[in-house]
Amino acid sequence: MQTILVCDDDREIVDAIEIYLQQEGYHILKAYDGEQALQVLKEQEIHLLIIDVMMPKMDGIRATLKIREDSS
Repeated sequence: MQTILVCDDDREIVDAIEIYLQQEGYHILKAYDGEQALQVLKEQEIHLLIIDVMMPKMDGIRATLKIREDSS
């Protein structure tokens, strides 16, 4: 089963995306800011990340840059 990490500070959006993707057979993990997303990525094997750009603590762009930096 493929695992998707959904990251957005709006919990209702995360829950809605989770419902749709679970119906398609994906395992969904959730994060609510960029820092949480980075922590989940360290602990779990993720096949796809869906991340919002505008979030508190660490936005999606900074999180994406950090993910790329860490994977080099």
